[in-house]
Parts: sequence; structure tokens; C-alpha cells
Amino acid sequence: MDYNRYKSYATEDFLLDENFIKLVNGNSADGCTLNQLKNHLPEKSEEISLAIGILNELKTKKRHISIEQKEETLNAVYQSFRHQIRLKIFRYAAAVLLFAGTGTSAFFILNKQSDIEDFVSSSDTRSEKAELILADGKRIEIDSKQSKIEYAANSASVSLNDTATLEQSEPVNGNSFNQIIIPFGKRSDILLSDGTKVQLNSGSKLVYPPVFRGKSREVFVEGEAYFEVSENKNRPFFVRTESFRIKVLGTKFVVQAYKNEEEHNTILVEGKVSLTTTDSKTRAKTYELSPNQKATFSENKNDFSISTVDNVESYIAWIHGYLNFENEDLISLTKRISRYYNVNIEINTQNINSTFSGKLDLKEEPERILNGLSIIFKTKYEKRGDKFVFYE
Repeated sequence: MDYNRYKSYATEDFLLDENFIKLVNGNSADGCTLNQLKNHLPEKSEEISLAIGILNELKTKKRHISIEQKEETLNAVYQSFRHQIRLKIFRYAAAVLLFAGTGTSAFFILNKQSDIEDFVSSSDTRSEKAELILADGKRIEIDSKQSKIEYAANSASVSLNDTATLEQSEPVNGNSFNQIIIPFGKRSDILLSDGTKVQLNSGSKLVYPPVFRGKSREVFVEGEAYFEVSENKNRPFFVRTESFRIKVLGTKFVVQAYKNEEEHNTILVEGKVSLTTTDSKTRAKTYELSPNQKATFSENKNDFSISTVDNVESYIAWIHGYLNFENEDLISLTKRISRYYNVNIEINTQNINSTFSGKLDLKEEPERILNGLSIIFKTKYEKRGDKFVFYE
């Protein structure tokens, strides 16, 4: 057995590992025992013991029970084992109901919110301004259209636009988070304390600890962000959205998860990532992406579809000041331009079926870009009050 693969495991990872489940059931293919696993991983004794207890408690349950019964079972199991582990771990954990007797394992995942998800859901951070919000609630307004925020290595000290340096006390636990809110029309480059680089697009939010502690690194994103994750095989990096979780050791990828949109995308540029659905009422599904693949999550289906992209650079062109388009119609184009420049665009024309492929220089003023689109799509446009209108 490859013991090294378990070094970065949390309790929920053991619960979702089929080889570990077989080991608990005495069905290990290579003859490995639980005692051997514990001896090789003494630092994981607490996580292993808790996972074993949960699996042994749950595998005797009936095969066909309701979601409510499953939740009751989870709560009962937690009460039985709460003296072994803090509540924090159960917020991260997924409960696995193992139904024995058929020769196969059937899983039902009950996802519990992580600390960072608890924080996001309980905090009101709506803002029309670009802001950096520190763990103590202090809000620093960012005036520039393209901001630069850098954290010192493994330190809560942060610099803003290479000028102001902000000191904040390091968190004593994993429940302290910083937030960056970027409204439409602005962007931000962030260097996290572990060396991970994040470029946040217009209309986006990033939540993260000022200093990463513990056995993993986790951030939350809403909107669009490009990540270059600093590799650390012993401390995996997780990106959470409202609908799914991405696990990665070190790679480059884009997340598109704007609120109120039916589809969210993850596009892998380099490396390898896995994505897991996080709806608490359905069975969790996990997919792996290879470079030049896109995972599209549908809110209606609560599932991913995987496709290959011909030009992955078109999805990250915005970080270089361009927007690349491939066979996009006027509605799709103007939605992206509206976000980038924070302008209102209205379409009062029937000529929307044509598509356009090309590159737009985002350093240009929005009027010049919209005028070009009106020529391409053979429509007219004008500014009416605070919005731009395309018309026949």
C-alpha cells in the first residue's frame, strides 16, 4: 500500500477513499492491516480512528432510508464520537453511509459546511466599491482600477499597490479570514501568504485566511479568478464555490462562478485538479481534469459536463488585457464587456444570431469597442443616459 498518499488526508478524505473502506471491512487487496496503516502514519491517528468509528457505525444501517434519516444518523454518530474530535472537523467532513451485504459499496454524501463556507454565508460583504476587508472587520477602500495586494511569506502583513503596508495580528485559529471585493469595472492581482497568485476579474470576491494554518489551504471565490497555485504536496489547496470544490496540489486554472448564472466553469491550463459537487441532498460526484479541458457545472442538473477546449489561452486573455472570442453572439459579448467596464448595455435589435471570433483590446475605451461591435453586427448604437443601446 502507498502510505504517502494518505499524509495529506483529512477525515472526510479517508471516508471517501475506497481502498480505506475496504481496509476497514477487512477486504484489502494487498493484505495491509489498519494497525500497519496507523504505525506508518502516527500523525493521522485521530483522523483514522474517527473515520473507522464512523464507518463501523454506519455500515450496519439499512440500505433504503430517507435523507432525513441519514441526517439523523450523522448527528447520532457525531454525538458518539464527539469526544474524539472537535466540531470543526465535522464541518469539513462528508458523512458516508456504507451499505453492506451486496458486495459493493453504495455512497451517500452529506456535505457539511467548512469554516470558510460558514464565514461566507454568515457575513454581509456586498459593496459597490473595491475593498479589502481584514479579519477584524476593518475595511480598506481601493481606488485603482487594477489593484495589487501582496501578503508577506507566511505572514498576515499585507501591502497594497506597493505603497501602504497594513499590519494585522496573525489569527490564533483557522476561523479568521480576509476578503477582497472587486466590483464590475475593476480587477486585482493578489499574492497569498503561501505564494499562490490569484488574478480576480470584475464583479468577483475572494475569501481566504491571511496565513494558511493546518494541513490544507482553502479559499472561496465568487465570480471569475485565475489561479497559479504554489505547490505543496503535503498541504493540498482547495478552491470552494457555492456549488463545488476544487482540489489541487499545484497548477494553473480559471474558475468562472458568477452568482445567479446557471453554469459555472473550471478551465485547466496546467497540472491536474479534481472537482467535487457539494450539494448536501445528493450523492457527491468527483471528476478529474487534464490540461485543455473545461468542466461546466449546471445548477439545474447538479453535475458537471467535461469538454476539450481548442484554445485555452482565450479563457485567460483577460489577465493580459484582452478578451478573446470564438463564435460568440452579441448578447454574450456585451455581457462580458459590461462586466469588465461596469457599463449598462441594452440590446434592442433582432440581429443577434450572428457570431464573432477575434480579440478585443481592453485598454481601449468602452465606446470604441462598442462602436466596433455595432459595425461587425451591422447595427447602430448610442449612449442614452447611463447606458449604451444597440438598435436597428
